[in-house]
Amino acid sequence: MGIKGTVRRSTDGDFIHANVDIDLIISEEMEYGSLEKPVEIFHIMEHFCLGRRRLHIFGRDSTIRPGWLTIGPDLTNSNFNADTYASYFLNGYISTGCTERIEALRPKSPPPKNKTALAGRGGRGMPVSVLYRARGRGVMPR
Repeated sequence: MGIKGTVRRSTDGDFIHANVDIDLIISEEMEYGSLEKPVEIFHIMEHFCLGRRRLHIFGRDSTIRPGWLTIGPDLTNSNFNADTYASYFLNGYISTGCTERIEALRPKSPPPKNKTALAGRGGRGMPVSVLYRARGRGVMPR
Protein backbone atom coordinates (compact mmCIF):
# COMPACT_ATOMS: atom_id res chain seq x y z
CA MET A 1 0.00 0.00 0.00
CA GLY A 2 1.29 3.45 -0.78
CA ILE A 3 0.27 6.92 0.27
CA LYS A 4 1.80 9.84 -1.61
CA GLY A 5 3.52 12.44 0.55
CA THR A 6 4.45 12.57 4.21
CA VAL A 7 1.70 11.43 6.54
CA ARG A 8 1.89 12.44 10.18
CA ARG A 9 -0.32 10.77 12.73
CA SER A 10 -0.55 14.00 14.78
CA THR A 11 -1.86 16.19 11.95
CA ASP A 12 -3.35 13.77 9.41
CA GLY A 13 -5.79 11.92 11.64
CA ASP A 14 -8.61 12.72 9.25
CA PHE A 15 -6.77 10.86 6.50
CA ILE A 16 -5.17 7.88 8.22
CA HIS A 17 -6.26 5.68 11.09
CA ALA A 18 -3.10 4.23 12.55
CA ASN A 19 -3.73 1.45 15.07
CA VAL A 20 -7.49 1.49 14.58
CA ASP A 21 -7.73 -2.02 13.16
CA ILE A 22 -5.96 -5.33 13.43
CA ASP A 23 -3.50 -5.90 10.61
CA LEU A 24 -3.49 -9.66 10.97
CA ILE A 25 -5.07 -11.90 8.37
CA ILE A 26 -6.15 -15.39 9.31
CA SER A 27 -7.55 -17.33 6.39
CA GLU A 28 -7.34 -20.61 4.56
CA GLU A 29 -4.19 -21.20 2.56
CA MET A 30 -4.60 -20.28 -1.07
CA GLU A 31 -4.25 -22.93 -3.74
CA TYR A 32 -0.65 -23.33 -4.89
CA GLY A 33 0.12 -20.86 -7.67
CA SER A 34 -2.95 -18.73 -6.95
CA LEU A 35 -2.53 -15.03 -7.59
CA GLU A 36 -5.62 -14.08 -5.59
CA LYS A 37 -5.25 -11.66 -2.71
CA PRO A 38 -7.09 -12.21 0.55
CA VAL A 39 -10.17 -9.97 0.65
CA GLU A 40 -9.15 -8.96 4.19
CA ILE A 41 -6.21 -6.98 2.81
CA PHE A 42 -8.67 -4.58 1.19
CA HIS A 43 -10.55 -4.17 4.49
CA ILE A 44 -7.28 -3.28 6.25
CA MET A 45 -6.40 -0.69 3.59
CA GLU A 46 -9.88 0.83 3.60
CA HIS A 47 -9.89 1.15 7.38
CA PHE A 48 -6.36 2.56 7.54
CA CYS A 49 -6.58 5.18 4.81
CA LEU A 50 -9.73 7.26 4.49
CA GLY A 51 -8.76 8.72 1.13
CA ARG A 52 -11.19 8.36 -1.74
CA ARG A 53 -8.54 7.78 -4.41
CA ARG A 54 -7.97 4.04 -4.28
CA LEU A 55 -6.05 2.45 -7.13
CA HIS A 56 -5.61 -1.29 -7.44
CA ILE A 57 -2.86 -2.15 -9.91
CA PHE A 58 -2.70 -5.66 -11.41
CA GLY A 59 -6.30 -6.29 -10.41
CA ARG A 60 -8.40 -9.21 -11.55
CA ASP A 61 -12.13 -9.57 -12.13
CA SER A 62 -12.43 -11.21 -8.71
CA THR A 63 -10.88 -8.22 -6.93
CA ILE A 64 -13.01 -5.41 -8.37
CA ARG A 65 -14.36 -3.44 -5.41
CA PRO A 66 -16.67 -0.44 -5.01
CA GLY A 67 -14.73 2.79 -4.54
CA TRP A 68 -11.56 1.43 -6.13
CA LEU A 69 -10.17 2.09 -9.59
CA THR A 70 -8.90 -1.32 -10.69
CA ILE A 71 -6.53 -1.72 -13.62
CA GLY A 72 -4.68 -4.74 -14.91
CA PRO A 73 -3.91 -6.81 -17.99
CA ASP A 74 -6.20 -9.67 -16.92
CA LEU A 75 -9.37 -7.56 -16.46
CA THR A 76 -12.34 -8.42 -18.63
CA ASN A 77 -14.80 -6.26 -16.69
CA SER A 78 -14.80 -2.91 -14.91
CA ASN A 79 -16.97 -1.10 -12.40
CA PHE A 80 -15.45 2.29 -13.29
CA ASN A 81 -17.94 5.05 -13.99
CA ALA A 82 -16.34 8.45 -14.66
CA ASP A 83 -19.34 10.43 -13.36
CA THR A 84 -19.56 8.44 -10.13
CA TYR A 85 -15.80 8.69 -9.58
CA ALA A 86 -15.84 12.47 -10.17
CA SER A 87 -18.75 12.84 -7.72
CA TYR A 88 -16.55 11.52 -4.90
CA PHE A 89 -14.54 14.74 -5.03
CA LEU A 90 -17.29 17.34 -5.33
CA ASN A 91 -17.14 20.14 -2.77
CA GLY A 92 -13.46 19.41 -2.16
CA TYR A 93 -14.00 16.24 -0.14
CA ILE A 94 -11.02 13.92 -0.55
CA SER A 95 -11.62 11.56 2.37
CA THR A 96 -14.46 9.29 3.39
CA GLY A 97 -14.75 10.92 6.80
CA CYS A 98 -14.86 9.52 10.29
CA THR A 99 -17.40 9.30 13.10
CA GLU A 100 -16.79 10.82 16.54
CA ARG A 101 -17.01 7.32 18.05
CA ILE A 102 -14.18 6.00 15.86
CA GLU A 103 -12.10 9.09 16.60
CA ALA A 104 -12.59 8.60 20.35
CA LEU A 105 -11.47 4.96 20.14
CA ARG A 106 -8.43 5.63 17.98
CA PRO A 107 -5.15 5.58 19.93
CA LYS A 108 -3.36 8.91 20.03
CA SER A 109 0.37 9.55 19.80
CA PRO A 110 1.92 10.04 23.21
CA PRO A 111 2.96 13.62 23.98
CA PRO A 112 6.70 14.35 23.76
CA LYS A 113 8.55 13.91 27.06
CA ASN A 114 10.40 17.20 26.70
CA LYS A 115 10.39 19.72 23.91
CA THR A 116 14.14 20.38 23.88
CA ALA A 117 14.87 16.78 22.93
CA LEU A 118 12.75 17.17 19.82
CA ALA A 119 14.00 20.67 19.06
CA GLY A 120 17.62 19.49 18.98
CA ARG A 121 17.06 17.12 16.09
CA GLY A 122 18.39 18.86 13.02
CA GLY A 123 19.24 21.98 14.98
CA ARG A 124 15.76 23.52 14.97
CA GLY A 125 14.92 25.64 17.97
CA MET A 126 18.37 25.39 19.56
CA PRO A 127 21.53 27.47 19.02
CA VAL A 128 24.15 25.65 16.97
CA SER A 129 26.76 25.89 19.75
CA VAL A 130 24.40 24.18 22.20
CA LEU A 131 23.60 21.53 19.61
CA TYR A 132 27.28 20.64 19.11
CA ARG A 133 28.04 20.59 22.84
CA ALA A 134 25.06 18.31 23.38
CA ARG A 135 26.52 15.84 20.90
CA GLY A 136 29.94 15.83 22.58
CA ARG A 137 31.77 17.61 19.76
CA GLY A 138 32.90 20.64 21.76
CA VAL A 139 32.04 24.25 21.23
CA MET A 140 32.02 25.60 17.69
CA PRO A 141 34.41 28.50 17.05
CA ARG A 142 32.68 31.81 16.57
